[in-house]
Amino acid sequence: MIKDFLISFTDNFKEKTKNPFLGTYLLVWIIRNWDLIYTLFNFDEDCNLEDKKAFITNYYDKNDFINNLFTNTLWTFGLLILTYALLNLSRVIVNLSEKQLTPWVYQVTDSKSIVLKTEYDRIRTENDDLQFRLDKERESKSRLETRIKNLEAEIIEVTRIKTEDEGEKSIEVISTDNVEKSEIILDDFDKLINKLKDKKLLKDFIYVCTQINKGNSIPNSFGQIDSFIELGLVKFERNAINSSKNYKITTEGEAVLKKARFE
Repeated sequence: MIKDFLISFTDNFKEKTKNPFLGTYLLVWIIRNWDLIYTLFNFDEDCNLEDKKAFITNYYDKNDFINNLFTNTLWTFGLLILTYALLNLSRVIVNLSEKQLTPWVYQVTDSKSIVLKTEYDRIRTENDDLQFRLDKERESKSRLETRIKNLEAEIIEVTRIKTEDEGEKSIEVISTDNVEKSEIILDDFDKLINKLKDKKLLKDFIYVCTQINKGNSIPNSFGQIDSFIELGLVKFERNAINSSKNYKITTEGEAVLKKARFE
């Protein structure tokens, strides 16, 4: 408890001494009552405690406490006013020196290192405006880049879809062409078979193909072979012995033979 009291008292004393008025008043009181303080702290052998009590009693009999308090207060306020007046006067002198005199000296001695405040403010305003415009340009550029990326993605997607559609159309066209070609080829084979039937050569053609597949040669006396060569069903390969020749069935001949077997 005593410790808390001492801490509180110390903090309160520090706070009071930081007050400009109390500190100044204490200084004024010490100066105006220096003889009292000197007597209290005088420890000469010829001055005992009774002498000090008598001096203090006599001192306050001659000096009225209220009058002394009022006088010290007036001195304190006067000293504070004088102190702050001198502080502000010194600040005025410093500001005049730093803001007016020093720039003027630099302007006279080194004009290139000094810029007028109006010029500085103008340049700063222009710089702020340029910075603002630059930020807007960067923002616009960022939006454009995002838009370009989105458009590129859309173009890639459209190109992919178009390629797939063209591929499907190409496959469809190729399939259609193949069907048409197959129909044309089948129609040609039908015409060849009909010609063989009209000339009554279908059985002879089957016979010739059978002999060729067996590896046998065809006698030169077999006159129907010329008709088969003319129709592109067989082709001459080489001469054989005993007045005969070897022939080979063409691709068209193989197809006609396969179809003729079902006739």
